[in-house]
Amino acid sequence: MVKSLVERRMVLRGAGVAGATVLAAAAVPAEASAHPEHHGLLGAWRITHADNPPGDTTPVAAVVTFGAGGVFVDQDIAPVAPAGVGAWTAHGDRFEVTFWTGSGDTPADAVTVRVRVHGMLHGDRISGTYRATGFAGASTTVVFGSTGTFSGWRIVA
Repeated sequence: MVKSLVERRMVLRGAGVAGATVLAAAAVPAEASAHPEHHGLLGAWRITHADNPPGDTTPVAAVVTFGAGGVFVDQDIAPVAPAGVGAWTAHGDRFEVTFWTGSGDTPADAVTVRVRVHGMLHGDRISGTYRATGFAGASTTVVFGSTGTFSGWRIVA
């Protein structure tokens, strides 16, 4: 039971809203960091996210990256958890993201997590909500769900 709870928390933390800058650096044009005010969401953001009760409400530090062509990458950094990859779209100052992450050493204990994000851009700050749904392996069997909030600021090189 304790192992199951710890693993679920790691998956949920990995499923929170976050970004792998190393992986996404190739996807973001150099101009995005040189002139962030002209590129909306493009680039990297340092955020804090936390699940709503009854989930684990411990704040988690993360980095998310909005890349050209709608590429999205997330990485929890404190504590570290599995990265997630997906897609984003923006409409004015509002944006939506869907990304996937997962956990498990074998097919028997694998969990695939879909995270759906709704957010707002406020200059060099972002904030919003997310809903994470965990599935048993590659199936459609739901094993958990959670919701939460996030906020953060642009990372400038």
